[in-house]
Amino acid sequence: MAELQERQRFSQEAPSAAMVADSAQSERLNVTLPVGLMNRLKQHALAESRSCSSLASFLIEDGLRRHRQLDG
Repeated sequence: MAELQERQRFSQEAPSAAMVADSAQSERLNVTLPVGLMNRLKQHALAESRSCSSLASFLIEDGLRRHRQLDG
């Protein structure tokens, strides 16, 4: 964010959406899930009192961590 603010001081034009996205600490990902998998995600998220997005993010991170252990 500081980089974006610094660039803004030297520029007369408003930052583009791409510039704002580049400065974000998280990014959006659009994933299409089969109905059955989405229903399972919803059920687990509800059982854990969290959002589907939060649970999906956790599961992706956990899966990547486990995948790295298999590679290493």
